[in-house]
Amino acid sequence: MYPVNTSKTAPFASKHFPLHLALLTVGGNMMPMGYWTVVSKEPFRILISMGVGNHSLSLLKKYQEAALHFMPWSQRAKVVRAGWVSGRDANKAEKLGFSLGPAERLVHTQIVEGADTVYEMVVYKELADLSTEFVPYVLDVIAVHGSAHREPILFMSRKDFATIGEKWRYHK
Repeated sequence: MYPVNTSKTAPFASKHFPLHLALLTVGGNMMPMGYWTVVSKEPFRILISMGVGNHSLSLLKKYQEAALHFMPWSQRAKVVRAGWVSGRDANKAEKLGFSLGPAERLVHTQIVEGADTVYEMVVYKELADLSTEFVPYVLDVIAVHGSAHREPILFMSRKDFATIGEKWRYHK
């Protein structure tokens, strides 16, 4: 159990920092993932943070595995749209036009074809009781596919995205 934070904090604002947007698959479902970071090089571990109530969160709890995809800038509309389409009642990959294939080491989670880089990961630890809005997980990277991402999708704010030398706004 973590101590209760009694300090007064400022309101959250995402406009002050870009996030390298990735696409997370869990089972056959997918979602954009901005809240991720490397927390260890040896062993290779990544921390992700998912919103409470998210369908992918329930799948992560069930399967204990996920894949983090770094998609090319040309796929940005589909990656972002994955966050606006529910995976509870629809096959997101089919609806958005993503092709899924088998992972190398994951049992339930599929890999999106066309990603620049993919990290196959298994849950190491859930960091419970840190937030009422998000559930952070530390995952071990067990396989890596692909190469460097040349034009990363950067999340700037709610509907604003960028890459090197270009900006884009998402419209439903």
